[in-house]
Parts: sequence; structure tokens; C-alpha cells
Amino acid sequence: MERGRHDALAPVDHPAGARELAGGSSVSLVANASSAKVVAVKDGEASTPNAGTACPEYSPTPLFAFDVQGAHVTVWPAQPSGNARNRTGEGGEEDDGDDANRNTRDNHIGDSCGSDGIDDANRIGDNSNCLNHIVYLHVYDGDGLDVLSECQRIGCPPFTLVAIKPACWNDNLTPWKCPGLFADDAPFAGHAQDQLRLLEEEIIPQVERECGKPNSPRICRTVAGYSLAGLFATWTALNSSAFSRIASASGSLWYPDFAHFATETPLACPIDCAYFSLGSKEAKTPSRLLRNVATGTDEVVAAFRSKGVPTQFESNPGNHFKEPALRMARGITWTISQQATNR
Repeated sequence: MERGRHDALAPVDHPAGARELAGGSSVSLVANASSAKVVAVKDGEASTPNAGTACPEYSPTPLFAFDVQGAHVTVWPAQPSGNARNRTGEGGEEDDGDDANRNTRDNHIGDSCGSDGIDDANRIGDNSNCLNHIVYLHVYDGDGLDVLSECQRIGCPPFTLVAIKPACWNDNLTPWKCPGLFADDAPFAGHAQDQLRLLEEEIIPQVERECGKPNSPRICRTVAGYSLAGLFATWTALNSSAFSRIASASGSLWYPDFAHFATETPLACPIDCAYFSLGSKEAKTPSRLLRNVATGTDEVVAAFRSKGVPTQFESNPGNHFKEPALRMARGITWTISQQATNR
């Protein structure tokens, strides 16, 4: 069945598999370094996932935070980078301190494609340069500071982070219905369309009003996520013209029918680049569904490349739960470091 944009999403009937987490609901994890421990199962043995350690000296203050329809949104200002030369659109020259500290109080989140209810400003900066970046990151728990800290530690170019904790991780980030991974689990509800609508019609406009000048052409939007949020980010590129870049780290691209959907569905709008990653041991699982993650990821990467999108794939050591914050930071860093293209 074709999964058309903004169409009603029919259920998909698939057999259940095994949990990704032990002793809890069938969720995929992006752990906050300060959150309670979550136990993962690897080959039948319990282990504690390594979420990475946030830099203790790095303690920015959020610009603001708000709640909307059960989602909690935290907006972090652009921070100075230890590697200013990597900033896209600066012609290889280092920025001065003032420019590196520029934040989105002076920016607007534009969209060059229109037709999605958001302002018809230019998404990409003048002369093919993205001078300011804003990253929309869905998080399982916390406020995104663990990912932001890892970005700072590895010298990511400056960007403004919007961390979104959805009302229901399993339901809001899945594109269509799918039974739970265990027989006694609630099914994935497939409410990604509602989450995208919330993002386009509520979250982006509110962030925009708080942050800046309308119709500025100097913002690049990236949609990013880990696990199910990586699935959502990938799906969004096929359903929304609001973003110019995507970063999917250890995305749940095992999701039934998704690789076929990504192959057959055109991009909603040309995008500048796409990043995908996967842990080297993620496909080694007793779950029949989750075992498809490597094949699914390969097919999705090939699909984006066939659409002419500059696409990066990175294999990381370990299973799904190893260093999620660092993996996500690597994806964001690569994505916003790429040169913008004319559209």
C-alpha cells in the first residue's frame, strides 16, 4: 500500500517481535546522561547502555522552553565552536568570536518551498551559504543537553538546538500502525502525521516568533533524531518542505514497509544532504523485525542517493544503546557542516 503524504494512514498488519528494551515497553532509546539507567538486552544478557558523558564544564542556559499539546520543547542558543573553520558558508575563513556566538534572537526560520503553512522565506542563505543553523531534535527523555554537550566537545559548528520531547514516543514518531514488538505490547499508533503538523503549525512558528526577524534568508533547518526519532526525521523529508537537511542516527529503519516507501516516494522538496548511521551490532538480535535494520538502512540510503541527495552513511561500533548522544552529535555535526546548494 502506498503511504501518501497527508493521506489517512491505514493499519499495517505484521507479526510481533522482541522488545528493544528489557522489562519495559517497546521503545527505542535516546538516553539523557542524567536520566535513570535503562537496561538493554544483548544476546539474552542485561547490560546498561552507554549514553556518553556530557562535558561537565559545558552548562549553557536555554533561551526558553514551552509545552504544546503534550510535547515539551526546549530551545538552546547557538554556542561558540572549537572548530569555527567548519562553519558552512564562511569560505574557509575563521569567524570572529562575535559571529561564532550569534544566536537565533537575530534569525528567522525560513522555508523556500512553501505550501506547508510556513512563511515563504528562503530556506538557504545568500550565495548558497547557510550562515545560521537550527536543528529540530526529537528526544526520548531529557532536554537535549547531552547531545548539545557532545556537539560542543567534538567541535561542531554553531547551531541553535530545539529539543522536542513528544507526548508519546512510540505513537507520535511512527508513520503508520504496526503491532508492538511483543504480543502484549500496545501497537505503534502511527501518528507521525499529527506530530509533523504540530511541528509545522505550532512549534516552528512559536520558536520563530521568540527567536527572530521574519523572512530572514539565513537559516537552514535540520530535522534530526535517534532511533524512532531517526525514522521520523527520514519520513519527514518525504512529507514536508520545512527542512533542508536530515540527520538520522541509528534510525528505526526496520519499520515495516518503510524502506519500500522511501524508495517509491519522491522528496517533498529538494534537500541539501542526509546523514544516516547504524551500530555494527544492531542487526544481531533475536527479533525478526529488528533484524531487518541493516537491510532497511541500506535500502533507505540507496533511495536517498537515487534521488540525488548528497548522503552520508556511518557505521558505529556496538549495539543500539552504545553512546547515543555521541552518535547523534556526529550526525548533526556532519549535516550542518555541508555546503548549501542552490535550489
